[in-house]
Amino acid sequence: MSIAHHHRLIREALAQSLSSHGEFAVASHGDVDEVLARARSGRCSVVLASRALPGIGRLLSALRSGDEHEVPVALLGEAGTRPSAVGLPPGACGYLPEDADASALSHAVHTLAAGAAVLPASWIRQGGTAAVRTEAREIGAAPLPLSFREREVLVLLGQGLTNQQIGKRLSLSAGTVKSYISAVYAKCGVDNRVQAALFAHGIEVLAA
Repeated sequence: MSIAHHHRLIREALAQSLSSHGEFAVASHGDVDEVLARARSGRCSVVLASRALPGIGRLLSALRSGDEHEVPVALLGEAGTRPSAVGLPPGACGYLPEDADASALSHAVHTLAAGAAVLPASWIRQGGTAAVRTEAREIGAAPLPLSFREREVLVLLGQGLTNQQIGKRLSLSAGTVKSYISAVYAKCGVDNRVQAALFAHGIEVLAA
């Protein structure tokens, strides 16, 4: 995978954060041509690129066209950015805050590689369904409120705990844990543990 950012310190920090998980071969790039060269080599499965990267439009166009071995690209930006400030240009598969922790970034990369899109959950919680549908090309749905126990389960899912570990931590039976997890999936609009973990880290997962 590749990190593309015009600020050296930011791209190196993001690359180090993802590399610390040991799951990815991470390359960092300061310009579009470096990313495209890596894509041509077939060594790039996912790109996280700054939305302010010079030439970002050219990068998105090339990678979505298939000319450079079609690769999913998520934009990187400030956590508090509103959907209207980004607009998710054609070719972008989502948006991630630059300050997302290593676990959230790792989940996001896996999700993008699987063909899904990712968005900050705050866009949906704060902006409402209509705003996100209009500004993010009609993808997403507003999550329903979680109960206190459901929030506890979601947090533990975000930490990567198994059902058995969650049950032990919260003193719940296996059946009760499954019921809470099913409720979390339904209310958050997710389909699996990876998506739930992303949601727990403040990143919404959406079908592409």
